[in-house]
Order: sequence, then structure tokens, then C-alpha cells
Amino acid sequence: MIVLSRDGEWLRRLERLALRGGWPFEARGVVPLTGLAAPPEMALAVLDRSLAGAVPRNTVLTLRSLYPGTAIILSFAASEMNQDAVADAVSCGVDELLAKSWSDVKISRMLASLRDRALASQTQISADGALKAERRAHRAHIKSRGRWRELPLDAGGFALLWRLLEREGEALSRAELGTVLAGVLGRELEPASVSRRLAVLKKMLSSWGGRLESGRGGQYLLSSSSPKKS
Repeated sequence: MIVLSRDGEWLRRLERLALRGGWPFEARGVVPLTGLAAPPEMALAVLDRSLAGAVPRNTVLTLRSLYPGTAIILSFAASEMNQDAVADAVSCGVDELLAKSWSDVKISRMLASLRDRALASQTQISADGALKAERRAHRAHIKSRGRWRELPLDAGGFALLWRLLEREGEALSRAELGTVLAGVLGRELEPASVSRRLAVLKKMLSSWGGRLESGRGGQYLLSSSSPKKS
């Protein structure tokens, strides 16, 4: 869970709830315009209304681009819960509204439900249907001779595969994939290190019918050998 807020008491409260639920927790005092993507297990983003700006929709669109697949919740203090503010919030594209005045039990139940829903829907499957990544289980499998075989991926390898599957058929830069890795590992990597990790992933995918190609200028493209049959 990523919480975007400068309210110290609210941050401490949500951190306690995340700890009880066994969820990862991260706090940020500003809404990032660019930067590190959320790691796959970060299924929730709680945005404080005070940081959403005059046009919440724009802020939500920014978060959607940074954290694809993450459920976005807009939290309100009691003083912000007027009819116009709620109407604006409902129309800005968030997944749910949350009142800070709610009990811990009510907040936990709502967040758990949203998190389960977000994670359950996050499965990427290649166009040929023979490569899949499951975000909730943090696992990836290749189908070979009618059976699924799990790939021994670490967190970085899974994050790379997830992004490549999200954008299958598109060339992605080494810089973008490096940002994905940095978001998971918590540190930036040298371009050569990113290339080595992609080479390891390419080798793991060797039994798959598709391929992970590298091109000039540090471009990488994941593509299936044939389209998935309907």
C-alpha cells in the first residue's frame, strides 16, 4: 500500500493497519509526476484529498500512469466531506472514497476487499497463451507439452517479465526497464546490470515458443510466436 499524505497521524494509522494485514507499506509526502513505478505487490494507493490538488482528476490520471493496475482510494478528513467535494471525487476516476473518521475495522475491510480485487485481476498472459504471470502469487509459468512449468524468478525478474507482458509487442527501452527494477530493488542499477538481468530472463524463456529480443539502442521486445486461439 502506497499512501500519499502529509498527515502524520493518518500515516501512522494506515501503517498499523498494513502491518496487521501483512501488506507492504510506503509513505510519500508528495504526488510524484514521474519516477519509480510501484512494485507488483503494491495493489493500493491511498491519496489524501489535501494532495489531490484543485483538479483531482489530473492527479488520479498521473497515478494511473505510474501505478497501472493499482486501486486508487481518495481519503477525506471530516472537514473536507462536503457535498461538492464528494461529487468532484466521485467523478475524478478513483476506485473508492475513504473517510478518515471511519473505524479501523471498516477501513481494513474496505482496503482488504479492494486489494484482493486488484490482485485477483492482475494476471498477464502472452498472446499465444503459453506464458503467464500472476501478480498476486508473484509467479510466472511457461506451458510446455501441455503442462505449466514455473519459472524460478526473483522479484526483479518477475517485475521485468510483468512489464514486458503488459506491453507485449512493443519495444521498451533499457532505461524504462531499469526504472522497473529500481522500483522493486530500491536502488538504481547500472545499464550493464539491467542488460545482464534481461539476458538471464531471456535464457529462462528459451523453452517458450515466443522470444525476448534485444535491439539497437537498448530496446527490448517480447513477442509470441503466434496469436492465442479463441
